[in-house]
Amino acid sequence: MHGLTSTHSDEAAQAAPDGDSIHILVLTDRDWTHPQGGGTGTHLHEQVKFWLDWGHSVTIVAGGYPGALPIEREGNLTIKRIGSRTTVFPRVIMRGQKSLEPRADVALEVINGITFLTPLWMDIPRVGMIHHIHKEHYVREMGGAGKFAAAALETIPLKTLYRDTAFLTVSDSTAAEIAEHGVPREAIQVAHNGVDTSSLQPGLRAEVPTILYLGRLKKYKRVEFLLDALDLVPDAILEIAGDGDNREAIEVEVARRGLGARVRLHGFVTEEEKVELLQRAWLNVTASSVEGWSLVALESAACSTPTVAMRVGGLREAVVDHETGLLSDTREQMAANVQRLLLDDDLRAQMGEAARLRSATFAWERTATLTIEAFRDAMAAHTPNAKSGGLVGKLRG
Repeated sequence: MHGLTSTHSDEAAQAAPDGDSIHILVLTDRDWTHPQGGGTGTHLHEQVKFWLDWGHSVTIVAGGYPGALPIEREGNLTIKRIGSRTTVFPRVIMRGQKSLEPRADVALEVINGITFLTPLWMDIPRVGMIHHIHKEHYVREMGGAGKFAAAALETIPLKTLYRDTAFLTVSDSTAAEIAEHGVPREAIQVAHNGVDTSSLQPGLRAEVPTILYLGRLKKYKRVEFLLDALDLVPDAILEIAGDGDNREAIEVEVARRGLGARVRLHGFVTEEEKVELLQRAWLNVTASSVEGWSLVALESAACSTPTVAMRVGGLREAVVDHETGLLSDTREQMAANVQRLLLDDDLRAQMGEAARLRSATFAWERTATLTIEAFRDAMAAHTPNAKSGGLVGKLRG
């Protein structure tokens, strides 16, 4: 299994939260090995490393992908892959908790726009994890049909089934959005993302002005906004790292603008390549219309690379405007902000250093600790009330 070897110190392992070891069942559409694992995958991976160090057991049930093994085991970690990113949901529901992992003490349901409907069929303690609400994402990706998809897959389930579920999220912005779905705000805990400053550090900058976009290539990420900045700074280049179903549209737009020589599409990159790109970039830029936090903003900050972003969602918390980067209200302002920082060496260096210092205050160990505490709270409050034989079993029984 890639990336499972712990890099945490003995001191970190000794700092485990008090209590007996527990067996954690994680339900998610994709694990960190998935080509589109993104920030969701990193968020889970960094926490799991601590949980394992602390003596807990973890079973992850996720959607598969071409070339992935159906089951992988290493020590107290098991990854089970069922179906794909879309079919994993009905398949998990049909199987039920006892079939998935009968030893589990608590479950973490990662909700990325689609729920596993766990209140209907799972009867072990549960905690929900939401990075951001996907309603706007659905509409941008699917048009009018996206309104129906968002309602059926996210809005209605959250409002009708999850009011009594304890939630974790990565920003106050997303916490407010979850609360709008009827979940009491006091049941939603904010546990910010962390950053691994042992591997993410300042490095050698590119010799020419370099803009970096790191993330999935989706419509709602609005990568085309970044091309506007290239028109304002003729000697700048844009590095695009990541893949997704909007890649072809981006390639067409790059060609239409005659920017082929100044835009490099890397596709999926390794962790080592990602670090090098973050270090070489003069700016990290995201034009996403929906963002729960933006882990890349923290990762770039650890490399003394400031961020230019739209003023949306958790980006308003991940980036301190005019201190660790610049937030933008319009497409035109974003291009102007990129131009400003690329041309002002002193301001860019000042913001990069401020970003680096701030990134050091965000630790994955704290995130992992808060999640374990949420698990223990859920376990203490849990009252069994039904069999956990899956939705089909409940309907039959």
